[in-house]
Amino acid sequence: MKQSGSIFTMILFVLGVSFSQPKLSLDKLEVNLGTIYSGMKKKGKIVLTNIGNDTLRIYSVEPSCGCTTIKRPKDILLPSESDTVEVEFNSSGYHGKVEKHISINSNDRLSENVSVKLIAEVKEELESISHSMFMWLGNISLGKTLMQGTSLKNISDHIIKIKNFATSASTITIKIEKKVLNPNDTLNVQVTVKPEKLGYGSDHFTIEIDSKNQPQIEIKISYVCVKEN
Repeated sequence: MKQSGSIFTMILFVLGVSFSQPKLSLDKLEVNLGTIYSGMKKKGKIVLTNIGNDTLRIYSVEPSCGCTTIKRPKDILLPSESDTVEVEFNSSGYHGKVEKHISINSNDRLSENVSVKLIAEVKEELESISHSMFMWLGNISLGKTLMQGTSLKNISDHIIKIKNFATSASTITIKIEKKVLNPNDTLNVQVTVKPEKLGYGSDHFTIEIDSKNQPQIEIKISYVCVKEN
């Protein structure tokens, strides 16, 4: 009898362990930030809940790119406990429909990795003619200067005034031809780059305008500095 009782107790223990597990539940699998103007930052949130009957451990919460920042939830959620992941998307340099992802890794054995979609529609008032807020300049020899132009168009229904402009590094200078743009006017920007070290370079320049919707336009610049042949 004692042996039978021990076996029965062991079976209950094993069953208890097998049915005791954490379970991650999310209030949404898609965060829709709606329509925002390029240069703006917008926040969203995801609520995490442990609907299991054991401790849930959040190992990591990672965005798919540096344009999205994350405020992590607690590392441990007890059964029935909830916490929030706060996300902030920086729309600088983006145009049109944007889709990013946030990966959540936990000790939920049935769903260790969960991906949450982050979407937004990015608009402009001062729009790149090429529909891209990115300039790829290719290879530039060390010590040499490269000049390249880009153009922005006022697609709003009002006058836009240029307040200021700046670059992220002393190796980049820009020149603009005018400071007042009527609707449908085009602003030509001359970009000059003189790299100071070999390798991949990533910089940007910004233009400040008198728009409440889009007070700042950022255009990213990338290139590779190589030895002169």
